[in-house]
Amino acid sequence: MYALITIVGIVVTVFFLAGFWRGCKNAIAEYRAGSPEADEVPNYGIAALSVVASAVVIAGAGFSPVMIYAGPLLALVTAAGCGLAFFVEDKPAG
Repeated sequence: MYALITIVGIVVTVFFLAGFWRGCKNAIAEYRAGSPEADEVPNYGIAALSVVASAVVIAGAGFSPVMIYAGPLLALVTAAGCGLAFFVEDKPAG
């Protein structure tokens, strides 16, 4: 299981860094273009799902030692979701 978490961690790290790099380039391009920043905030129910998943992992660790591995995997999924957010954002005009 350690090897799986390590391999997934490396893949997620590369994915997150690629997304972060794209987000930085988009932010610099938007700043240079002088376009106003969007003030709308998307409403995603996925945040509620992550809170429930976290609670299940924390509670599950008390019932089964195997659930101790779910915490790192949940953290990796969260990091992958943050990296994905950089890829699904609209590219700035200009």
